[in-house]
Amino acid sequence: MVKVDNWQDPLLAEAVLVWTGYGESAAPRRDKSVVAQRLGSDAAKWMSLVESIVDDFYESKANIEAADLQEMWMQAISDFKRKHSDVPEAITKALAWCYTFDNR
Repeated sequence: MVKVDNWQDPLLAEAVLVWTGYGESAAPRRDKSVVAQRLGSDAAKWMSLVESIVDDFYESKANIEAADLQEMWMQAISDFKRKHSDVPEAITKALAWCYTFDNR
């Protein structure tokens, strides 16, 4: 399980949103270069954390257990929040978007 010191850090949410493309792209883009453009020299540090968070999120079994995409979305978020109760909604939505896209 990933250890995040401050889930409320706006740069963490920005790194996740920019990397995923959530709210900007029709499909997940997962583009490190966009993060580098936006966050500059700190991008590598943030990407390392984002990749750990994504790995942790993808441990959900919602793709196997859920009856449909909406249930998969909700269950994956719920599974993640059991481990990380203080994660911001913007981050969980972006990750669930990628997760459901990959498991549709």
